[in-house]
Amino acid sequence: MSQEQQPQSGLPPPPPPPAFQEKEFAIQQQQQEQQQQQQQLPEQQQQLSEQQQEITDQSPPLESLSAVDPDKTMAEVEPEPVYSVIDDFELIANKELHPIDNEIIETKCEHWEIKEWSKLETRTIGPIMKVGDHDWNILLFPKGNNQTEYASLYLDLTNAKSNTDEYACAQFVVCVSKISDPTKYILHSAQHRFTAEESDWGFTRFVSINDLYNEASGILENDAVRVTSIIRVIKDSTGILWHNFINYDSKKITGYVGLQNQGATCYMNSLFQSLFFTNSFRKAVYQIPTEHDEPTKSISLALQRVFYNLQFSNLAAGTTELTKSFGWDSLEAFRQHDVQEFNRVLQDNLEIKMKNTPADGAIKNLFVGRMKSYIKCINVKYESSRSEDYYDIQLNVKGCKNLEDSFKDYIIEETLEGDNKYMAEGYGLQDAKKGVIFESFPPVLHLQLKRFEYDMMRDMMVKINDRHEFPTDIDLEPYLSENADKSQGHKYVLHGVLVHSGDLSGGHYFAFVKPEKDGNWFKFDDDRVIPSTLKEVLEENYGGEQLGIPGVNMRPNGRPMNRFTNAYMLVYIRECMLDQVLAPVTEQDIPRHLSERLEEEARIREQRRKDKEEQHLYMKAYIADDNTFRANTGFDFANFDEKDAPDNHIIVSKILKNQTFGDFKEDIAAGLGLASSEFRLWLMVNRQNRTVRIDIPIPPEDHDSTVDEIRLRYATNQLNLRLYLEKASNFDEFGVALFPPQPQQSPVILLFIKLFSPEHQQISGLNRLYVQKDAKVKSIIDTLKQMAGLTQEDDIIIYEEIKSTMIDLVDIESTFSQAELQDGDILCIQRQLTPQEDAIVTENGGKSTVPTFMEYKLGIVSVHFTPLYPDGEQPDLRLSLHKEMMYEEVAAIVAKELDVDSDKLRIINPYNTSKLPHKRFSGLRLGKILQNAYSGGNPVPANKATLLYETLDVSLEEMESKCPVAVTICAPTLRDTRNVEILLPKDSGINDLKAALVAKDDKLLQDLDRIRIYDEMDGKFDKEYNDKLWRADIATRPTMKVYAENIPDEELETNVDKTDTFINVFHFQRTPNRTHSVPFKFLLKENETLAETKKRLQSRTGLDDNEWSKVKINIVADDEENTIQVNDQDEQLFSTHTYNAGDMIGLDHIDKSSKIDKTGAIFIRG
Repeated sequence: MSQEQQPQSGLPPPPPPPAFQEKEFAIQQQQQEQQQQQQQLPEQQQQLSEQQQEITDQSPPLESLSAVDPDKTMAEVEPEPVYSVIDDFELIANKELHPIDNEIIETKCEHWEIKEWSKLETRTIGPIMKVGDHDWNILLFPKGNNQTEYASLYLDLTNAKSNTDEYACAQFVVCVSKISDPTKYILHSAQHRFTAEESDWGFTRFVSINDLYNEASGILENDAVRVTSIIRVIKDSTGILWHNFINYDSKKITGYVGLQNQGATCYMNSLFQSLFFTNSFRKAVYQIPTEHDEPTKSISLALQRVFYNLQFSNLAAGTTELTKSFGWDSLEAFRQHDVQEFNRVLQDNLEIKMKNTPADGAIKNLFVGRMKSYIKCINVKYESSRSEDYYDIQLNVKGCKNLEDSFKDYIIEETLEGDNKYMAEGYGLQDAKKGVIFESFPPVLHLQLKRFEYDMMRDMMVKINDRHEFPTDIDLEPYLSENADKSQGHKYVLHGVLVHSGDLSGGHYFAFVKPEKDGNWFKFDDDRVIPSTLKEVLEENYGGEQLGIPGVNMRPNGRPMNRFTNAYMLVYIRECMLDQVLAPVTEQDIPRHLSERLEEEARIREQRRKDKEEQHLYMKAYIADDNTFRANTGFDFANFDEKDAPDNHIIVSKILKNQTFGDFKEDIAAGLGLASSEFRLWLMVNRQNRTVRIDIPIPPEDHDSTVDEIRLRYATNQLNLRLYLEKASNFDEFGVALFPPQPQQSPVILLFIKLFSPEHQQISGLNRLYVQKDAKVKSIIDTLKQMAGLTQEDDIIIYEEIKSTMIDLVDIESTFSQAELQDGDILCIQRQLTPQEDAIVTENGGKSTVPTFMEYKLGIVSVHFTPLYPDGEQPDLRLSLHKEMMYEEVAAIVAKELDVDSDKLRIINPYNTSKLPHKRFSGLRLGKILQNAYSGGNPVPANKATLLYETLDVSLEEMESKCPVAVTICAPTLRDTRNVEILLPKDSGINDLKAALVAKDDKLLQDLDRIRIYDEMDGKFDKEYNDKLWRADIATRPTMKVYAENIPDEELETNVDKTDTFINVFHFQRTPNRTHSVPFKFLLKENETLAETKKRLQSRTGLDDNEWSKVKINIVADDEENTIQVNDQDEQLFSTHTYNAGDMIGLDHIDKSSKIDKTGAIFIRG
């Protein structure tokens, strides 16, 4: 026995791995399982360090170790106290059980003295213990549970299995001690939520059986031992303490539901939950008219539906319709975006939708405040100020310990003095105070905590995890201007905390919201909603150092670890407006059309759910008859595909599998208004050549079998029944229907006849016919002529349709048996054409015989044409076309259906991933275009043959003769950019482009000479276009990409030929090869001060004062090897510097276009 395994007085040995529920799963395995549950979503992978610590904090301590000061000598170390399980159980409990904030209901100790250990049953139940109003007992396995080396002990909640609603949260210590000496014991401790599913919890490997019997251990003496249970029942204030969240019902526990995560939409879900519980906002959204909208095309309706489902559904609401209404594809929905930017774009879009509706102005009234930016001179009476609206406030975290500090930092004044004096109009350079002050705060205040910032040293965006405290209420009146309206208080109450867990490269978003004024807090984590404590809302989201047991949350160097879970957005509501903002949303606030629509959809979903649950009980029966055959103008007996041929005259019936075939037949008879004796049902099967034909009639003796037994007996390889209903043609003298005997005994066979009309180029089912097996085929010719409405003088030709690619001529001199004809075979007949008639049919593009017509028909496919850019106005088309058709023919047919000029129609193959159009006059046939849609020689199912189309404003010929020019318009500043595409003839001049741009954008000047067109290379200004350069490039390039800007007034006012000069300017981040933003051409003025030059540069770039203050100005050589940074002391460096050819000005600053998700700006379709 190793020293670690020897029990000591009052000090248990380090325990072996524990287990629970009579299963050999360690509690550590439970921790790992909980961690894995937290990692289900890919976006949550970055929060592991924090989640693991949280799980560790909630898991039972597996051993009790004394804290020893390494600086003390052995003699100075205080001896461990000796505890007795009889007298000191509370001290033992406090030492072994993990401290917890929850209220302790009761702590109690019970002893079970076992006199004859060796005679215990394999599974022994201890006496009942009453603790915390619950019955408990010990489950003891003296010889081990699922192993034989260790005795196993578990604590069991006695009544949990019989009362499924009963549960208890408890910490417990189980001790096995010596009867004569209660200070000699071995113990283990744990904590658990005891439920019906997990009613017992404990330790499979509690103590080694060998050690138990070893005299040296001193625990088991005279076959007797004491089992002590110390149980501490904990109050579950939130209802989820130590919950494993298996089969967790958010609606049942909290009354609220969450939102489904589409992959990386947790950032969006957290914001939507906050907006949903801003009840005034929800009411405003409901006021937007949406009665005639489609949810995937209307943001307003999609958001209404999400809000409705959050309010009334029992399950987590989906957001797929909403993201589709944004115009996002599945890839865009899988990207994490900046929450603040997303919120602003969403609010802007909704504001537009609310115009001229009852909700007009709602967003501004709820979320918009005003602030004033000012510069106020110190020594003269002069102030320059500008007031503007704000929708949220961005507050610094770094350097601010709490929210009050952040507000103070926001409004702190900057003194402009020395070299940075302010140029006051009429007073010259003056010392001044620069700052911002709030003029009003909105009812609902969104505060963005700046958790992400650019680290110059690391050249990357980083997350700020510093501790930053925020209160449950805050008075914002100290931050208001003197002239602000203070007639009502400006105390704000915390309503929501939006949290990010993880780092910059990834993580997870969730929200804490207090839905009701005097209600509780809840955590909304995607589809899960759980009650929360105030500590979880506040302390656990301040950031900073990890919380927990001293010494546990430490790095190896002894420094505490930072938490990666912290608040990034706070929602406060003005206290005096709480009742108004949080007024309940009633059914009267919800549009009637919305509730009716969603209630109907819920009913349909419930029916589908029920159908799916009962699906295994049912099967389908497809019933064809003579009308089905006559309606068939294609191959085979009929088309049984419901989607492919919805008008195929086939009865589809859903039937119980255990229904008898006789009862099923009676149901059919009742539906058709027939007596069940007037028809019989044939089974239809797939033959080996992949055709569907009748096989055998179901005999009367099988009518007592179930329909599923019939299927298994006669059509094992089919999931459903396909039947042919044969109505009786003959009756006896008593009116009883007569049918030929079963095929095995019958001298006749049942054939089906199709008629081909060369004149009409059509084939269709004609009738059915019983024939004698031994009769010659020619014996039925007169009957066939009569069926077809032909004269006796007409000659006919008879073919057998063996399969779609095999139409054989039948020898009329042979018998039906010799021709190998059987029940269900199909004969195709046609009138024999004269040579002259044959020639006429052929000259008109027709087919004159059944085989040639069927071969042609084999190439016909039903093609689904859908618009490339669906807008609700352009229709979907389904056309039957032949795969040998030329592109021009197809285009002409589609254009005619669309009522457009075929010259302005482009057809695109969706199977081509590039989505490039098929050029007209390219010689393509439809079969080639659809080649990916064909398999073998068989026709494609209609729902698989799909093409896209696009209607153009110009003809294809004109488009192919023109050059598409992508233009980035930069006006009024280089920061105000938008992209347009202009289609220009390849012989157009530069003024043609300018005129086209002016017609599209009113920010460009009407004077074409005042517009500059230029391009860039590698982020640097390349060349400015004049007419000659433009004509040379547009004539040779397939596409063009250029910039357009208004030429600044300064260039027109200056004599650039004599003293001033131009230089190219570009933007970069840290190194000149990392370019970004829009490059431009800039005029250097002789003898201009650096301050004036910088002011003109800032004006051109459009950067605000804060952004411009972070720009470093450099003179960069063409080879980028030599870079001179311009300092404020270099008063006239630009005008005195000797420039070499190719020198440029480089503006070094952060690339603001680099979002956290590296995907660029968010867009939401208008």
